[in-house]
Amino acid sequence: MPKITVVLLLIVGIVVGCSEEQAPQQSKDELVKSVTVETQELDLQPFEQYLKLVGSVEAQNDVRVSAEVSGRVQKYYVEQGDRVQKGEAMLKIDDSKLQREQARLQAQTQQAREQYQRLKRVFEQDSIGSEIDVINAKSNYEQSKAALESINVDLKNTTVRAPFNATVDKIMMEQGEMASPGAVLLRLIGNNQFKVSAGVPSTYSNAVTKGDMAEIWFDVKQADTLRLPISFVGESIDPQARTFEIEVKLPPQSQHYKVDMICNVKVRTFREDSAIVIGKEYISKNEEDNNVVYTVGQDSAGNHIARMRPVQLGSSYKNDVIISKGLTPGDRLITVGSSFLQDAMRINIVENRERNIAQEN
Repeated sequence: MPKITVVLLLIVGIVVGCSEEQAPQQSKDELVKSVTVETQELDLQPFEQYLKLVGSVEAQNDVRVSAEVSGRVQKYYVEQGDRVQKGEAMLKIDDSKLQREQARLQAQTQQAREQYQRLKRVFEQDSIGSEIDVINAKSNYEQSKAALESINVDLKNTTVRAPFNATVDKIMMEQGEMASPGAVLLRLIGNNQFKVSAGVPSTYSNAVTKGDMAEIWFDVKQADTLRLPISFVGESIDPQARTFEIEVKLPPQSQHYKVDMICNVKVRTFREDSAIVIGKEYISKNEEDNNVVYTVGQDSAGNHIARMRPVQLGSSYKNDVIISKGLTPGDRLITVGSSFLQDAMRINIVENRERNIAQEN
């Protein structure tokens, strides 16, 4: 073999050997798999649970005025939509027949009174007649007087008056129709006396009480959410719907609300002043199908690792749930990235992005 070739081979071998000796060995840390996560330090906080219901507007005074005497509807003094004051005349029922009956009874009562007074006078002064005749005359007089008073009441009731300040919602019987006692003449809706009524499932019978605050809003006016106390809680359960009724009085100035309008009602069914509350998305299942979360821990070398913690769940509302057992204040819960973790896996903690955005804004 030529000398030049041998020398070149020796040089190549020396260079390769030096390169192998100088190449740094890959550290074990670079071989360990890690997950980038965000964390949240846990602290006690209040928790509330709410129930959303569908309610409807009702009038506290929503009545159907009925006739108290028989007769033809002679005249209406109001029209549909009119506002009436308490005591204001709304319609007149023909009273011609009652007036004739009144005249007859007036004459009969006058005669009975004179007969009674005459018999009484002659019996007491002249001892003429008998005591039983006086008693019978007195009875006839009192019966005629009572009948006359009754017909006077009927005559007064031929003018139908508003029992309270209201709006004439509907005229049920037209002018000229024959009314009889109990026949509905018109419907009145009380002015500025509205309430919201809703049915609460019977399972919440111990959770809702009179005086609790309720939130009420209408789809057309979501910005005008009302926060009002519950004024009535029913004591009976509807056997078909399995609900009990609650009522909330609307403010007197709520004139733009109408009977049977649909609204949203939200009532609080549970509250805990101090609890550990986390989002449901941070809870997963282990191989035994138990609920677990991951918190920040350290290995023997001081590196951050994920620790699997079994937890017991309490009440929940929307996306929040109470952790009744398994976590304590001060624990650092792994939030973003928790779905990629296993117990004792190395983690790389970064700052909470939502917090950074809030600080920037």
